[in-house]
Amino acid sequence: LHEKVDRLAFSCIWEVDAEANILSSRYEKTVIRSAGALSYDEAQARLDDTRLDDPLTASLRILNTLAKQLKARRMAAGALVLGSPEVRFVLDSETSDPTDVGIYKHKDANSMVEEFMLLANCSVAAATTAAFPKCAMLRRHPPPLPGAFESLKRSLGQHGFELDDASSLPPRPPP
Repeated sequence: LHEKVDRLAFSCIWEVDAEANILSSRYEKTVIRSAGALSYDEAQARLDDTRLDDPLTASLRILNTLAKQLKARRMAAGALVLGSPEVRFVLDSETSDPTDVGIYKHKDANSMVEEFMLLANCSVAAATTAAFPKCAMLRRHPPPLPGAFESLKRSLGQHGFELDDASSLPPRPPP
C-alpha cells in the first residue's frame, strides 16, 4: 500500500471493545487510503518511541494493544505455535546468489499484523461457512519446481548447514 493513495479493496470491518471482542462485523467493497506506508521496523520504532504522540502512532499503539489481547486469547485456547526462526539472506547484487545468512528478529509490529490477518481469515471463514454451510474451500499451493532449493542448499552448505527438502517436493516414481 502506498501512503495517501486510494485503493479498491474488499474489507472486513469490525467494531471491537477494549478487550478485543468483536461486537459486530461486516464485509464490503471499499476504497481505502493508508495514512502511512511503514515497514515493520518503522512501525516498531513508532511503537517504541514514547515521545511520539501523533494520530498514526496512537492508532498503532491501540491496534498493538488489541493484537496482544487477541494473541493471548489464541494461546490460551491452545493455538499451534510454529515458531521457528525466520532466516534472512543477503543476496549478491549482480548474481542474486546468497552471500550471507542471518536470523530475523520477530517484533511486536510483525505480531500485530499477523494477529489481524488471522482475525480477518477466521472472520471471513466463519461468515463463509454461515452463508454456505455445505461447501468447503481449500487453498493449495503447487509443489516447488525440482531443483528450486539447489542454490539455497549450496549456500547453507557453505555455512555448515544441511537442508533436507525431501518432504517439500512431489514424490518421485521408483527407479
